[in-house]
Amino acid sequence: MGDAQLIVTHFCIPEHVMCVAALGEGFINKTFLVKTSARQQYILQCKNRSVFPNIPAMMENISKVTHHILSEGGNTFRLVAAKDGKWYHKDTDGEYWACFTYIPDTYTFEHAVDIDLVRAGGQGVGLFNSQMAGFTGFLEDTLPGFHNISYRFEQFAGSLKRAQSRSSDANESNGISHLEEVSLLVEEVYSRKEQMEAFWELVRSGTLPRRVSHNDTKLSNFLFDKDRQVVCAIDLDTVMQTTVLFDFGDAIRSYANPFPEDHPLLQEVKMDLERFSAFSQGYLCKAAWFLNKEEKTHLAFSALYITYEQYLRFLMDYMDGDTYYRTRYPGHNLVRARSQLALLKSMEAQLPAMQHVLSEIFNTL
Repeated sequence: MGDAQLIVTHFCIPEHVMCVAALGEGFINKTFLVKTSARQQYILQCKNRSVFPNIPAMMENISKVTHHILSEGGNTFRLVAAKDGKWYHKDTDGEYWACFTYIPDTYTFEHAVDIDLVRAGGQGVGLFNSQMAGFTGFLEDTLPGFHNISYRFEQFAGSLKRAQSRSSDANESNGISHLEEVSLLVEEVYSRKEQMEAFWELVRSGTLPRRVSHNDTKLSNFLFDKDRQVVCAIDLDTVMQTTVLFDFGDAIRSYANPFPEDHPLLQEVKMDLERFSAFSQGYLCKAAWFLNKEEKTHLAFSALYITYEQYLRFLMDYMDGDTYYRTRYPGHNLVRARSQLALLKSMEAQLPAMQHVLSEIFNTL
């Protein structure tokens, strides 16, 4: 990776650059704060090529989304062009860099520590979806197969076949094989396969309309002011046109679970209905106006779909020997998978209650 102090000179920053300092410990991108001689500061970011295979298309997507939000009078960051006119600079090592304005007097939160912050997070997701509801342009599909459960099933079948081959070849003489260890979890995957494929068909067929979705709606991807009011969405690397229900569902998976996604005490893992209600109130006060009948009908189930997909992916990575997700200890992905399954079962048990909550909210809007 190139020197950030040198890389920044390739962008059209009008102010004199004073210093460039590392910012945070991003899991995917390397991020730097660019301080200038004026009040305006900038963010410089080295994008991860192994995660994002088509960074030029990704940057074009981000440009279209931010331009649309600004044209509608909304708040967002502004991309800074490189001196060759592109929205990125490619260094001599083949790494891609992007630069954009830093939004002052804003804050992020890692976790929704109280109900008010859960509700504010819902407003953040709803605001972004609402701002993009009138977008009529085209965004590139920069992550093919993203949230496509049919594609995930193909991947899972491959992982299962490889695990079976390893188990047979090695005869697992030194203990229980990964395959034997997860046999019941594999059954849980296939027992829901038909139901999940039916939901995906609603997306594939266009029954659930294609809209701009953020696709990474964790709380830390939204900026708030000092009063904890949402300002805008950030980290737009994953913006694509799918269904906004993926944004809602992924947020519920995160916000409505009082514990981290790798919580080992499965009896404590649950979908908290109060948190679900608070997030839904925040989301729908911003987004209810554009949702059609099909979207409203399937809003609650989207949380089950996304949680199921994440369960499948953690289990698949465990069977593959932990090749995708970063782990902190042996068996971490297995703990994650079991925790997500516990969350999914809690959602399944409460699905009628979730649907009732949404119906009550819609009736008040």
